[in-house]
Amino acid sequence: MLKRTKLFLSLFTFLSFGMNAQELPQPSPYSEVMQRVGLTDVTVKYSRPGVKDRIIFGDLEPFDQVWRTGANSSTKIEFSTTATIGGTKVEAGTYSIMSMPNEAGNWKVFINTDLGVQEGSYDAAKNVAEIEVKAIKTDDKVETMSFWFANVKTGSADLMFAWENTMWSIPIEVNYKEMAVKNIEEAIADAKRAFRVYNSSARYNYDNDLDLNQALEWSKKSVEMDEQFWNVYTLSLIQNKLGMKKEALATAKRSLELSEKADYQPYIKMNKENIANWSK
Repeated sequence: MLKRTKLFLSLFTFLSFGMNAQELPQPSPYSEVMQRVGLTDVTVKYSRPGVKDRIIFGDLEPFDQVWRTGANSSTKIEFSTTATIGGTKVEAGTYSIMSMPNEAGNWKVFINTDLGVQEGSYDAAKNVAEIEVKAIKTDDKVETMSFWFANVKTGSADLMFAWENTMWSIPIEVNYKEMAVKNIEEAIADAKRAFRVYNSSARYNYDNDLDLNQALEWSKKSVEMDEQFWNVYTLSLIQNKLGMKKEALATAKRSLELSEKADYQPYIKMNKENIANWSK
């Protein structure tokens, strides 16, 4: 009897878990649409309700009342960088899209910081943008609410909305030129710093008795990119450790020459000592 009870409880637990974990098709399925505009990723995440033989605007969604612009949770829009939407500059981040349908087609769209906003909790003070759009009537009925991007250019695109017989769009612009110049400058700076990275990597291998041949390669590359007394000195140390006495001596003399030109006494002293010792 006890065994049967335990078996029943185990089966009940399994079935309960299965029912709780059950996933079924949703009446308003989740969707995402993403578009790169210039160097900015713009993503809209929303649930897509259907018309289902209903009158949508003016009935299901009343005119002149705020609406979550979708089903289930509020519709979200995410900008990977600062962007301008409907003429208003918005910082990088994720926002809710709320809207207010209008019978004459003069809709208002609100970009709001409250990601959990619903019609009953909407707070206009949390808007970062309030955009007036002109909604137009479409000839063909759009059964399932849709967002997409159109007129995509290097630095701009239009965010499109359509449902039932209504469509509107909002222009999005990004300052891709400024970002591109910044990326170029950073890449150039990285290239300029690369010789330092090669030298420090070579010196790390040298100091820790790691792969000296790799250290030699890195050290040579550093010197080839930008010859300085300190990276030439590193090269001389590696060459000497590898038994390349002739090359090490010549490199040390070059490091001494550069050190004297820079009037950097510590390296002048170290190079003179190495030259004296390696010349014996």
